[in-house]
Amino acid sequence: MTGRRTVPLVAEGFSIRAARPRDRRGVKALCARIWPDDYVPEVFDDWVRDRRGRLWVAVAAECVIGVAKLTVMGEREAWLHALRVDPDHRKRGVATALLAHRLARARRLGARVARLDTAEDNVAIHRLMRRNGFRRVERIKYYHARPTSDDPPRLVRARELAEAWRLSRGRLFHEDYVARALARSDIARAIRRRECFAVGPPGRPSAVAIAAAQRRSRWMGRSRLRIRLVAGARSDVRELLVALRGQARVARVDRAGIAPPSELWSVVSAAGYRRRWHEAMDVFERRL
Repeated sequence: MTGRRTVPLVAEGFSIRAARPRDRRGVKALCARIWPDDYVPEVFDDWVRDRRGRLWVAVAAECVIGVAKLTVMGEREAWLHALRVDPDHRKRGVATALLAHRLARARRLGARVARLDTAEDNVAIHRLMRRNGFRRVERIKYYHARPTSDDPPRLVRARELAEAWRLSRGRLFHEDYVARALARSDIARAIRRRECFAVGPPGRPSAVAIAAAQRRSRWMGRSRLRIRLVAGARSDVRELLVALRGQARVARVDRAGIAPPSELWSVVSAAGYRRRWHEAMDVFERRL
């Protein structure tokens, strides 16, 4: 399937098709009605160019009434994000249709698991997910901290790849707008890029992290050291997180930021990080 033709839906009065460049205005207006600071208009052009997962719109009377993105990562994982439905067109099955459409396409593209995140208080989406076979697998909160004069952590060396993988395998790896299962190649790539850090003696790291500097943007605001992954014994993770605040100083960014799962919230707080937002995000997962 190319996504260029209209797909029949279970609900009357609207159709779903791949978004086109000319839909930008309609998508922007839709998002502004729901969340004025939405990031979707900022990434719209990039998402429209994604010919694999695609950005999808629900259209009624030539007006965009819903939007949703499918991202297929590698050959086996799909991320469902940015589901938005016009408040005037809710309870018509638009969200259900956009979900079903993306799941069907993900299967055709070979995905074996689908995930998404949503606010912990988004009860309507939680119900929709559970009705469609999803279960919550992780709850995360966003934390940040100012740089400090602490010594930065050491870099993980190539010869430590096996140990770093042993500490971190089985975790979700959070990238921009998506999360997926961590792969050994992610650790190897971070080591090559000098973005993999550790505490513990050489050859035997006791905690590892993947972190990279991100410059200021309209959506994210201040520049930051984004900590995408941290793993290890709790006391050693705390030590590493403190050291990463020192790395933020070396990188000359405004903040160190992390979105840890609930089992690490107390550790992150003990390292001096504070919640950026009070609400948490729930990650849902379903096998396809």
